[in-house]
Amino acid sequence: MFSEKNLPKLIIYTPITAIVCITIFTIYLFIKTQNEYFNEESIRLESEFNKNQKALIKNQIKTVLSYITHQERIYTNAAIEKVIKRTFLLGKRLTQLSNDLNYEVDSPSQELILNNLINSKVSNDNYFFAFNISKNKIIQPDNKDIKREFKIDDKFFENYLFFEEGKLIQFEYSNKIVFFRYLPKLNWIIGNIENIQKDIDFIKKASLSFISNIRFGKNGHIVVYNEKHVLLADTFREKQVGKNQKNLKTDNIFTVQELIKRSLEFPDGTYFSSSWPKPKEKVLSNKISYIQLFEKWNWILEAGLYVDDLQESILQNKKNLEKRIEKYIQYVTSISLLIMFLISTLSIIVSKNISNAFQNYQKNVRKKEEKLKMLNSNLHKKIRIGITEAQSKDRAMLHQSRLARLGTMISMIAHQWRQPLSEVSGILMELETATKFKKVNDKMILECIKDSDKLINYMSDTIDDFKNFFKPSKQTQDFDISKACEDAITIVNASLNDFGIVVKKRFEEDIFIKGYPREFSQVILNILLNCKDVFEDRKVINPKIIFEIKKEDQDVFIHIKDNAGGISEENIDIIFEPYYTTKGSTKGTGLGLYMSNMIIEKNMNGKLNVRNEDNGAVFEIILRAKK
Repeated sequence: MFSEKNLPKLIIYTPITAIVCITIFTIYLFIKTQNEYFNEESIRLESEFNKNQKALIKNQIKTVLSYITHQERIYTNAAIEKVIKRTFLLGKRLTQLSNDLNYEVDSPSQELILNNLINSKVSNDNYFFAFNISKNKIIQPDNKDIKREFKIDDKFFENYLFFEEGKLIQFEYSNKIVFFRYLPKLNWIIGNIENIQKDIDFIKKASLSFISNIRFGKNGHIVVYNEKHVLLADTFREKQVGKNQKNLKTDNIFTVQELIKRSLEFPDGTYFSSSWPKPKEKVLSNKISYIQLFEKWNWILEAGLYVDDLQESILQNKKNLEKRIEKYIQYVTSISLLIMFLISTLSIIVSKNISNAFQNYQKNVRKKEEKLKMLNSNLHKKIRIGITEAQSKDRAMLHQSRLARLGTMISMIAHQWRQPLSEVSGILMELETATKFKKVNDKMILECIKDSDKLINYMSDTIDDFKNFFKPSKQTQDFDISKACEDAITIVNASLNDFGIVVKKRFEEDIFIKGYPREFSQVILNILLNCKDVFEDRKVINPKIIFEIKKEDQDVFIHIKDNAGGISEENIDIIFEPYYTTKGSTKGTGLGLYMSNMIIEKNMNGKLNVRNEDNGAVFEIILRAKK
């Protein structure tokens, strides 16, 4: 099936099959997702719709109560303005008469005038009264009895002795408004009483008419009862208005009794479920209502909706949602199929081009295979030649490194031997001179032999020191880093002294590390020799090397700093590369710092860095101290 012969067909038909499968699977997932969305959205819609309908019936009750309260406030405020105005007018007139007629306080004439004024303006809804404070006597219309009407005692008027600006009292149980005012000049309390019962009755009638005209939803309306179970308003039961509904049963339950009982238990409003026939129907239906007590008038207001009406609305909303989702699915399916067709067509075109390209590629592969066979026959020879060249290069590199080390060692031995050889030469010359002048004796010969022997032993020790110094360490060992640095300085000290190079040492004692001590000493030697060569090339005045060893936590820092002017920025990043040197081919191989970096970083797991600082270069070695 997957042979080269069938491969072009696979290239053409595989993408088409994959596109069709992916499209069908995508449409299936989309339809499944939309069905799940429909179920979730249906539940959400039902819950939200029920919640909104409950809020609707509650708001209907709150709106009606706001309307009633507002209407009552309008009429009450108007009545309050009337009693206040009348009382002030009466007070003004009495004061004026008193001034004009110059009556004495509590004179019989004064009381007679007041009595005539009060009795002259009497109606069932409004009248004046007065209280003579000195005589503790009430002046009132002949047909009125304030004490009995307002259930007051003899000390009642004492509460209003000092209200010159007036005091308003509302007797809600009798729907009467009273305004008192104290007249200090006459030492009377006067007042006016307004009975607003007619206004309240008018407001109740208007409110019930207003409530009877309220409709919401399909069968939603508001019903009003009083606390004695009397139906006050119901647009669908007009014949029952004014009748007691206490014994009315629905589904063997005294529904009106239960409704009023619940409203009294929850005067601020609550929801109430019941079974009640729809308007113009006899069959009971489940009904959800919001009921609230209007305590001032002892009215119970009920706004309700029928559950099956809600279900019809919910079902209609679900149908609308289902239609929208079906249209959406049809639209997406059509677009998906169209895209599948376009992509399939494009895939056929591209696949054919790929198939043609593949066939051309096969032809080219065959040609390349033939060439590859020809090249492969010569590959082994080229590999052997490359390996031989690389090995020759490595051998040359090692040989060059050995020669450089040998040259360095010979140079340093020469520096170390120069002074003892001069001293031996001086001893021989002294012995020769003494012989010419025949002053030589056994003692002198023995002293010369002894001094020469010391110098020869020193030169022999020097050879041993150099041999041991350059002998590589075979195993890691714990060693004192300060001593290893001192060994390197001892080796190169003679060369440094020849050029007047001063080495200042700041060593912390007793710092041990684990590694290869001889290789480490050679790294220090390489760095010191590089410093010496730079001093020599640049002819630096007062050359100086600061050599510092310190320990911070578990890290050991070795700093070797010179004052030779530093390293150029273009060379500082490549100074540890093999074969890099600034000394020229006659002086350097470019391997010293490279080998030093390899020893520190690979053999001793440390770091070798270099940077410029204070007109010089600083070589920094970081190693881990032994715990």
